[in-house]
Amino acid sequence: MPDNQVTDGSAPVVDSTDRMGGAPDSLARRLALRVSGRLGVPGREWAALIAITVLAAADRFVNLPNRFTWNTDQGVEVGAIWNAVVTRQLPTFGSPAFSTGGTFHHGALFYDLMIPFAWLGNGNPDVLVVAIALFGMAVIPLVWWTARSIGGTSAGIAAALLAAVSPALIDYSTLIWNPVLVETGVALACFGAWQAWSTGGPRWWVVAAAGTALASQSHLTGLVLVFPMAIFFLVALRRCPAGNRRRLIGWGIAGVGLFVLTWMPWIVSELTHNFAETRAMLAFTQPGESTADPIARLVFALIRIQAWPMTHWPLDDLTGGFIAALLIAVGVTAGMIWRVTGALAARGPKSAVTAARRERAGLLFIGGSLLLISTTLGLGIKELGQVQNINQEQYHVVADVFVILATALIVAGLWRAAPLRGRPWSGHALAVLAMVGLIAVGIAHWPPFTASDGGWPSATAAATRLEKDAAAPEFALIDIPSFKGPQEYSYPLTLDGVKLIDPADAQTVVILCDVDWAEGCGGTAEAAWIASTLPDANLTLIDRFEPTTGRILSVYRREP
Repeated sequence: MPDNQVTDGSAPVVDSTDRMGGAPDSLARRLALRVSGRLGVPGREWAALIAITVLAAADRFVNLPNRFTWNTDQGVEVGAIWNAVVTRQLPTFGSPAFSTGGTFHHGALFYDLMIPFAWLGNGNPDVLVVAIALFGMAVIPLVWWTARSIGGTSAGIAAALLAAVSPALIDYSTLIWNPVLVETGVALACFGAWQAWSTGGPRWWVVAAAGTALASQSHLTGLVLVFPMAIFFLVALRRCPAGNRRRLIGWGIAGVGLFVLTWMPWIVSELTHNFAETRAMLAFTQPGESTADPIARLVFALIRIQAWPMTHWPLDDLTGGFIAALLIAVGVTAGMIWRVTGALAARGPKSAVTAARRERAGLLFIGGSLLLISTTLGLGIKELGQVQNINQEQYHVVADVFVILATALIVAGLWRAAPLRGRPWSGHALAVLAMVGLIAVGIAHWPPFTASDGGWPSATAAATRLEKDAAAPEFALIDIPSFKGPQEYSYPLTLDGVKLIDPADAQTVVILCDVDWAEGCGGTAEAAWIASTLPDANLTLIDRFEPTTGRILSVYRREP
């Protein structure tokens, strides 16, 4: 099949020998042939997609119970999900947008989706991270089909392969945290919106709305996805024949209704609590002053956003990885300009022009969305333009899927190009070279296959040791500094049935000290807390250990 051929959806002719007394085809084979024929996807492409999916499963599921980070954030997330299971009450809000202040909250859809898995696993985080990995895997077929229907087979395979090996997508597929479903939501939204445009089926806009809801509730910056989706819908409405517009508007309203429905707990809370969350958002100001002008901030943010999916820059290798990040960012920007202008200039037979127009629409949708999102976030969120602040990547993961789709469409353009005197192999060589380079950079920046903090197994081992030290079903657990919270250890303790009580009433007091946030951990910090909080208590240190790097647990027993 030609790379960008549009099929009519008819099933291929199959010589089924079972009607003539031969061996009957298996049910699975007949089903596969039917699906392949309806989608117009040849067997070789299915084989490539299956191989890519197996690769993605391997780099996400290998050693999964020991590779996901477990700290306060994970304890907060899983604790809230498990609390919903135990109390049988759906949460109103998701995580606080800022863990150190709790100024306002994300939506609760991430929690809602995880509740069934928490129930199935009886609160075990391993089950939750398996569910998250499966959600992350869903990005691969979604971007494959979206890119394929825009730019042909080579675009689809490139998008699937880039998503499979992307260190950013792998990281978010193996971590318990509310932003991890942003990329899945964006992929679903892009898929639904493009299907609605390319097939003329307005019901696909409900799918786009569902994806937008998932992305926006997983992290508040995901709300920026509303803008490109709304613009694309309006363009589709303008393009729609007058006789079909009422139906399109109806399905658009249904999509908006679904989006709003997912926010109803938040909306009801706002109406009954004097718009507390809204007022907190309006009152919030980003701390500190920006030292860079808006143009410099925007340029840095654009490099950061476009390089992140394949390089993990600047979180990984800030100085050494800059060249690779810059090359990728410049390549994506220049490549999209080349692809859009090339598609706009397409000429040829009617069928070729039709395909070019379709591809042009897809390029404008992907490229325009990426530009809008990157510019909005780059200028609107000061931290994205700061070199010294390299731990705010969750603010821009809403752009990851658009970066991957844009890159895949550029690779597809290279594959069909013939830069050396019209020789097709030269374009193939450039496309393969680009993919090899991107894959190599991505693999070089894969997250480790074992969590540096020991993960959930380390937390459960520490909890077991604390329970033996206390030798009682209840004790106190406090943290230094207090704003961080001890949830990384309070959650496994609670899951074991331990009752955590006030230090003033406890016979055993456990102090968790974080060396990255407090001075004097392992001695003076704990002594100062005891002197200020329990000055009259006769506490004796009975155990002190470091469950993971940067954490010190000190166990005190109250003496008569």
